Amino acid sequence: MRKLLSPQPPEVLGMISGSASLLAAIGFDLIRSDLGKDVKSALQSALAGGAVFANGTDPLFIFRQSLAASIREIETHPRGRLFQEFLLKGPYEDTGEIPPELVGRRLSDADTAAAIAFIYSHMVNCFKGTIAELLAAKPCMELIRRLQRNDEIPGSARPYIGDSVRVPASNGRSLLKGADLHIMVEEHRANSPPCVSLLGVAEVKSYICSARRLREQLDRHLRRAKRGLRVSGVDYPAEKVKIGYGENRRVARISVLPSGWKLPRSFRFEESLTGRLLRVDPGEPPQNDDEIIQTGNNEWRITLKWSKESLAEAAFEMTFWYMEKIGEVIYSKSVPKGCEEMAPAEAGRNAAKMMLYYAIMRCRTTREQQRAIALYNSYGYGYALGMNYKNAEGRREMLWPQDLDEILSAGKTQAGCILR
Repeated sequence: MRKLLSPQPPEVLGMISGSASLLAAIGFDLIRSDLGKDVKSALQSALAGGAVFANGTDPLFIFRQSLAASIREIETHPRGRLFQEFLLKGPYEDTGEIPPELVGRRLSDADTAAAIAFIYSHMVNCFKGTIAELLAAKPCMELIRRLQRNDEIPGSARPYIGDSVRVPASNGRSLLKGADLHIMVEEHRANSPPCVSLLGVAEVKSYICSARRLREQLDRHLRRAKRGLRVSGVDYPAEKVKIGYGENRRVARISVLPSGWKLPRSFRFEESLTGRLLRVDPGEPPQNDDEIIQTGNNEWRITLKWSKESLAEAAFEMTFWYMEKIGEVIYSKSVPKGCEEMAPAEAGRNAAKMMLYYAIMRCRTTREQQRAIALYNSYGYGYALGMNYKNAEGRREMLWPQDLDEILSAGKTQAGCILR
């Protein structure tokens, strides 16, 4: 692999989330088609039921703006610039000490490890959480309708999703994100200040979480709401926020979690005019819909039809898409010497994969290495295979096409690696 260098690092932070032309080109097909269709369906169902979003009333626009918000969170993170330098400078491309003349021109091993941790955790989690929150809109809307039919909440109650509701920080000088979803009734009466009744809160997770931790987070959301709320741009001071409904001031506490089914590890190669193509079998949800069950007094748990692994797969794909777009911006004016035949997009993809490859050689601990290998393998072979190719001791190993040939032939490689 060639080392890609740019003489001066262009300023790319903010260019992706702020690019109207780029966001306008994004559709639900950015993620696998059936999952994308379900995200679209979830938004349509919620909007039809009167749900309030912070960014419009069109499902595609909401999806694009939610993705832009995730990217802004990545770009404004303290390690956002380090991620840019990871793609631009990259780690030192060999083992051993970094030569003195390359110190400062390559990332240090500590910075390389920090960049990998940022990609593996923060970036992936931003996208994964966004997808889960959008999917949760539909079953939450269904639960609200159920509660309304049973006269447990008034028919005027509506779900306010994501950043349509903000809560004051404890110092009162800024606004913070509240619950992932609020069930509320806004009251605007003549000759009196408006007020709002908070009837329920929801916490959405893209991973499996204990009931105790979820209950603590939901209770914390309710405590913070008592400081006041900003709802779709309207400020409600603490004295104008009513908590609960009915004589007992009931508040619905809703937890939303992914399913536990796993993606298949099955695959095949197909011949094409350009060579062999890897086809990995997609995972199919074993159930047709989300599950809603009551777990206690005023407590409900929603289990999404999509699993933790399927959400992670989509998030990794979105992460790699973002990495490629950053690389494309970096090389938009000129590609490095020796790569003149590459278009900026191709140079961006090449840079992202190459830097991940170099990062593996610079790892100092097993944990750092396992994360770097997971990213590199998943970039090249998809999440299901790349994340789960492991040796007999359960540690990830670098995956190559010949390894997949051996697995197809014997179920494992000669070295004993399998897809777990």
